Amino acid sequence: YFKNLIRKTLFLLGLLGLLASCDLKLQEDIEFVPEADLVDPYDNVTAWEFIQSQIQLNEEGLIDGEQLNYMKAAIERAGMVEEYNNSSLQERTYLLLNNNAFIGAGDIIQLVTGSEMVEEGETPEEVMARADVDVLKLILQYHIITSYIAQVPTLFEFDVNYTFQTLIPGEDGTIALRRDNRYRIDINRSPAPLPSSATSQWERVRLHNYVFNNGIGHIIADPVRNQPYPDPQ
Repeated sequence: YFKNLIRKTLFLLGLLGLLASCDLKLQEDIEFVPEADLVDPYDNVTAWEFIQSQIQLNEEGLIDGEQLNYMKAAIERAGMVEEYNNSSLQERTYLLLNNNAFIGAGDIIQLVTGSEMVEEGETPEEVMARADVDVLKLILQYHIITSYIAQVPTLFEFDVNYTFQTLIPGEDGTIALRRDNRYRIDINRSPAPLPSSATSQWERVRLHNYVFNNGIGHIIADPVRNQPYPDPQ
């Protein structure tokens, strides 16, 4: 019994000595810095000022389909700069049409000029100079919604169609948005409570929630509609 007691005592003394000889420093406090920037980078500019900043050419010096060169030229041609630049109108949603929404069969250049053709070297401003201004205004008016629509909380429930009013008055100016459980937003997608002329041309939002000081913007790559736009003159 005494031998076992002596062994245990010596073991405990040795363990205490080992711990006392360790020279480990306490871990320093680490300040957590999140990688994601949660600040809205454009909340101090208007939608128009944002559009003006998104006109860079690609490395080959050509128009980048994801930029807004044609959108800028279209707004200027339609005389609608103030609709995008008025900071007193904060409860608005701007569906921003990237360059891909203008180029190609059935897209905006064809809708406002009657032809999808763009001459080599022709600038967006030169293309829009050929546009029927009345049709162009109508298209842009349908892409401005008179409510502030974020993924959440505006579209609170997923797979539910929410209807809103655009700058076009009456039923022809209604538009429907809904999000899925992955927070993707679809515009005028069936079974939205809209005519088939709208749901047949539905579009999914490409980039979401650009917060401006006069509303919020979502970028899309094709135009949407309620009724077919009139033929250009």
